[in-house]
Amino acid sequence: MSSPAPDPADSAPVPGGGGLLQVRGITKAYVGVPALKGVDLDLSAGSIHALAGQNGAGKSTLIKILSGAESPDAGSITVSGRPVTFRSPQDAQDAGIQTIHQELSLVPQLSVAENVLLGGLPTGGLRAVSWPTMRTQARQALERVGFSLDVAAPVGNLSVAEQQAVELAKAIHRNARVLLLDEPTSTLPPPDVQRLFEVLEGLAAQGVGMIYISHRMDELYRLCDTVSVLRDGTLAQSFSTQNSTAAQVVSAMVGRDLKGSLAEAALSGQRSPRIGTGARGEVILSARDLSEAGEYHGVSFDLHEGEVLGIAGLVGSGQSELASCLAGARTRTSGQTAVDGTPAALASPREAIKHGIGLLPQDRKTSGFVPDMSVAGNITLASLPMFSRFSVRDQRKENAEARRLAERLGMRITSVDQPVKTLSGGTQQKAILARWLVRSARVLICDEPTRGVDVGAKEDIYELLREFAASGGTVIVASSEIPEALMCDRVLVMASGQMVAELDHDDIDPRGAAIIERFG
Repeated sequence: MSSPAPDPADSAPVPGGGGLLQVRGITKAYVGVPALKGVDLDLSAGSIHALAGQNGAGKSTLIKILSGAESPDAGSITVSGRPVTFRSPQDAQDAGIQTIHQELSLVPQLSVAENVLLGGLPTGGLRAVSWPTMRTQARQALERVGFSLDVAAPVGNLSVAEQQAVELAKAIHRNARVLLLDEPTSTLPPPDVQRLFEVLEGLAAQGVGMIYISHRMDELYRLCDTVSVLRDGTLAQSFSTQNSTAAQVVSAMVGRDLKGSLAEAALSGQRSPRIGTGARGEVILSARDLSEAGEYHGVSFDLHEGEVLGIAGLVGSGQSELASCLAGARTRTSGQTAVDGTPAALASPREAIKHGIGLLPQDRKTSGFVPDMSVAGNITLASLPMFSRFSVRDQRKENAEARRLAERLGMRITSVDQPVKTLSGGTQQKAILARWLVRSARVLICDEPTRGVDVGAKEDIYELLREFAASGGTVIVASSEIPEALMCDRVLVMASGQMVAELDHDDIDPRGAAIIERFG
């Protein structure tokens, strides 16, 4: 059972005295709109301090200021007791602050050693690069993060986890005392996440302080000792992870009690709630022996009207490619599909849409919407004949429908004329969902529907999917997020491109071990 978001005065004391990094009264506004309002933050040597908050809460702005990419309008930063002013990222790096971005800043064509020492290659006689010295120093930096790699190998040949190790080694070689980590596990499978945590804990034991950003509450409570919550540009609250719960942190993030919500039930470790109703009608979509060379093979299943079907697998297991295939966005090598018992090739998005199938793609920025187009234009994109007469678009009717759906879905927008690229990730997802509500889609295929969105937006998206299912819609959720799969009526488990198990909601334990053990 959850409790209301606690008052700041009731927060558990946070560990450490913040002697390594102190932030006081940081304020920042863009075109008169405040992004940060007098934020204070303390980081101790050896502490892993989480920064949590919804999209737009100010996390990215604070990280940009600490990394030297932005300058604050007011406030001060102190590193190891010394006041600092950053006019560039180089200034921050010189002060011992290194940033590990979600998109790694490596040069794929260069070797591991060259990437680790990039910008400061050691030289020997005649100012020529000393390759033996460079390789030795690169190995030493990699050893500090617990990796042994071929330092002569091109970085582009490494796995994502190994590339991340190179990025960390680069920061350590530059004598980082503070690491800023922005969603470092977003593309990592669970085994690599565990390895990364071991590396970060090892660095903390060496006295490196870290500010860690993630939307995943389980990560924050597994790794961090402190969580500071930003809300609307202010420091809403700080918690000791030993003396608080994930539900309290999320309540502070969204500014409301989570009691009875999907997020509260999932965070509590109880039996996961259902997005769907559990009902199964007639078979609406069937797949037989679907294959795509190099991605998945021999996949067969039936989708029943009214159910929420999960397709779960580690990143790269084929579930995302399968989801795109069913929506006509990818071409399969072999196999058959049928809608309502009638063969349907689903060879293009247009054909899938005609059969009432809509897609929320994983990469919404490149496949989900037109960035420079308005909210209204993106919402009505799949239904233009409904808003035109004699090939002339009725802009007033289009805007009215967009405003109705934006209000229904709780979209945080200033106007339906606003470009979609200016919205938060969660609001962008809602705009794509609105498109299929306009179209009255029968089947909604969601590929990693909450990737990159904050926990408040996740709750909204889950509730919207639940409403869609309750109103008679059918949903497929393809996801590498175990808690997401646990909310489905039925889960198909994929591993190495094959369907390896089918599990009913009631047959899966609250932590999803029944799914995880089948990943192999």
